[in-house]
Amino acid sequence: MADEIRTERLVLRRAGYEDAVAMHRIMSDPVAMRYWSSPPHRTLDETERWVAAMVEADPSVGDDFLVTLDGDVIGKFGAWKLPEFGFLLDPVHWGKGYASEAMVAFIEHCRNRGATELTADVDPRNLSSIRLLKRHGFVETGRGTGTWQVGDELCDSIYFRLEL
Repeated sequence: MADEIRTERLVLRRAGYEDAVAMHRIMSDPVAMRYWSSPPHRTLDETERWVAAMVEADPSVGDDFLVTLDGDVIGKFGAWKLPEFGFLLDPVHWGKGYASEAMVAFIEHCRNRGATELTADVDPRNLSSIRLLKRHGFVETGRGTGTWQVGDELCDSIYFRLEL
């Protein structure tokens, strides 16, 4: 399994415990976390536990990367548990094509790894992520109501799938 994936502008690499501070900057941001599966992280300890889980995950089950730009962590891209994957980018970097660039590279990486599909669970209000998935060939496979409890909010889901 590859330790890093390189694109024209990005490096997707495996997380290390030392990445907690950089990820906390993103994961404590309410804008970045608006459609994530948990509320914004309130403490660095919370993000440290999240990063540790990523570092210690079984590589036969997941395939997670941190997204870096010029050596700085700008997000996360990958699968905690294949085939379902997700992504999170610092809002400062939205609208610059980084998510699309990472998506192309991650899809190719998964194909090379022998995966047969990728799936995603997206909040219906997250129009940017929905457009990104569709642009890269994902198709809607269903919808669910009240599928995620995020803080005090009950959220819905649209399910997407890409055959590799």
